[in-house]
Amino acid sequence: MSSVISFRTISGGYAEAEVICSNDDICFYVTEPKTGILRDKGHDLDGVSLAGKILVFPSGKGSAVVQDEGLFSLKENGNLPAAMIIESPETVLVFAALLLKIPLLDSVSIEDRKKLQNGVRLRLDTDKNLLEIV
Repeated sequence: MSSVISFRTISGGYAEAEVICSNDDICFYVTEPKTGILRDKGHDLDGVSLAGKILVFPSGKGSAVVQDEGLFSLKENGNLPAAMIIESPETVLVFAALLLKIPLLDSVSIEDRKKLQNGVRLRLDTDKNLLEIV
């Protein structure tokens, strides 16, 4: 049985993928472009690939140059996250998501965010205002 989750769209699109969650802000500059693996010592996703996943995390970190460069490099290598769900939108991440056409959402309730655990599969379609666990 599916579970529908409410959200706000920042950058629209469609994705269906596995969730990967982080409690830490993410700097995409420290991901390996050819694998999508995050390399950030002490980060809870250090050594994990973000490629093709629906990434749930608090916010981005780093300057516009490093965030944009990291995401552009991931795109060039086909290793962008399928979508991103964040708690606190920040300008650099919003701009990059819009430019690269990465679905970006926020305003997921605390109760619904608890449902978004590693390995859960989500379907996201912002045109239909749909975010559901499948």
